[in-house]
Amino acid sequence: MKRPPRILDTLVYIRKLREERARERLAAALKALEEARRDLQTVRDTRSSLYEELRQKDLSGGDLRLLGEGMEGLFRETFRLEEKLKARSSEMESLKTELRRAYQERRVSERLRERLWWRYRREEERVFYRELDDLTLMRESRSRRR
Repeated sequence: MKRPPRILDTLVYIRKLREERARERLAAALKALEEARRDLQTVRDTRSSLYEELRQKDLSGGDLRLLGEGMEGLFRETFRLEEKLKARSSEMESLKTELRRAYQERRVSERLRERLWWRYRREEERVFYRELDDLTLMRESRSRRR
């Protein structure tokens, strides 16, 4: 049997690179998700503090109108950040799936390479032992002739 092709080593290397890239992308997406959660929490905290401020003060009509416009902006921002958070979460799920697929592809290519190498080594071992047996038989026949 001939030696397994070197292309398998290259294939395994490429699959490892793909898996590493998927891990890096997942880490970046996780960081972005955490940032989106922090931003949303900040807006929610701001909204809560505005509610507290509203409870403690007597406001005039103009102040109440300005506060209402500010609250409306906060609601829009909260909605936008919640949508961003959903998008980041779905991106995380797709990247997890991509990482899982990259891992499986790498493992399959590694198993193929290992399987072919083991087959090659077994065949080489058989050839070696066959040659050793032939040499042993030749020596025995020489010793019998004498």
